[in-house]
Amino acid sequence: MSAVLTVVDAHARRIARAAAGLYLVAGTAYAIALGDTLRYYDEQVYLQLARTLVDHGRYSLDGVSSTAYRPPGYPFLLAGVDALGGGIVAMRLLGVLALAGSVLLAYRLGVRVHGRVAGAVAAVLMAGYPLLVFTAGTLYPQVHAMALLLLGLEWSLRATETAGRRRAGFGCGAGLSWGLMILAVPTFAVSVLLIGGWLLWRHRPAAWRVLPVLALSAAVLPGAWCVRNAVVLHAFVPVSTNNGINLILGNSEHVTAGGGRVGDISAYESAAQRLGLSEVQLDRYYRQAATRWVADHPGSATRLYAGKVVNNFSYHNELATSGQNSTAKDLVSALSFYPLLLLFGVRAVRWRRLRSLERLLIVLVLGNVLLLAVFYTRLRFRVPLDGIMLISSAAALAELARRWWPAPVPPGQGTTAAPSV
Repeated sequence: MSAVLTVVDAHARRIARAAAGLYLVAGTAYAIALGDTLRYYDEQVYLQLARTLVDHGRYSLDGVSSTAYRPPGYPFLLAGVDALGGGIVAMRLLGVLALAGSVLLAYRLGVRVHGRVAGAVAAVLMAGYPLLVFTAGTLYPQVHAMALLLLGLEWSLRATETAGRRRAGFGCGAGLSWGLMILAVPTFAVSVLLIGGWLLWRHRPAAWRVLPVLALSAAVLPGAWCVRNAVVLHAFVPVSTNNGINLILGNSEHVTAGGGRVGDISAYESAAQRLGLSEVQLDRYYRQAATRWVADHPGSATRLYAGKVVNNFSYHNELATSGQNSTAKDLVSALSFYPLLLLFGVRAVRWRRLRSLERLLIVLVLGNVLLLAVFYTRLRFRVPLDGIMLISSAAALAELARRWWPAPVPPGQGTTAAPSV
């Protein structure tokens, strides 16, 4: 087996490219097989926003009233495909391309974390991980956000390793990647701050030279969208107006740790309807109602939060869309995720022995788990975190393989005679 490891080490980049290529073929076939049918409510909303943007030239659900209810990054991407005449299958293929790119990025970061064998293993895991493959075929933004997060991290590292125009180019590219990511999944803004702090800690003084470019580039697109919201909605809205609904769905008396959108918030919805609130006012109403419930019920809120943290590591979700639950899917989800989680845990407990970059990956995963539990937790929200975990899990597999099958010692080098005293 040590010979196998030697071969993997020598051909790691080819293995990663082969994994990306094989997934690209299989993912394309999967996207075509899914066709034009949308199975989930959120997919329909993203598609409606995209097509309304193309048909009416405004970000709106009905073509009349402007909205900021959903983050705009992903609908704008779909709108680009729609404007070019692409259909739903073409939109699915964007997810396939994003995951194929993530396979190659996982290789690059795996090499940084634990060497070429870990990089090759990370690429293979990324290409074949069922939850990622499934989500890439849907009209959801999570795989795209994962690809942008990994791309921004790789380019920010390259920016600290180069100088001159290359440093500025990589820094600008990393920042723009993260800006797009924030417009797709706003909660990952916290990850950008964590990475920025880590860069300053581990890569100074180079980080000081690149950080201004990173920060400005990352802020351009979200800042422009905030200005748009201020002009159109006459209020300061950081990216979207769905924070309130997400808070009340995770923090009220009739919701559960795993319920998400199937939670009962009808009393709040009825009260809001009677008040006749605008979109911005409705967001504020739900946000205040959720924070008030937490303040009034600290014990229940704490237990609910702990349950949501645990639910982040579940293999199954209660689905608001009927007919999409499947025992087979649940089994595949459990059998693929829990070994990954175990390997990730093995690396986490070895914290002191890990490279700084891998420590950052662990912090990103655990930090986002705690952040997502503030709202409500779903399997697809965890998709980018699983992609990060895969890299650390690949490092665990590479280390275990080297321990179990150490390289043979050349003849004459196995022992050394003790020196005479």
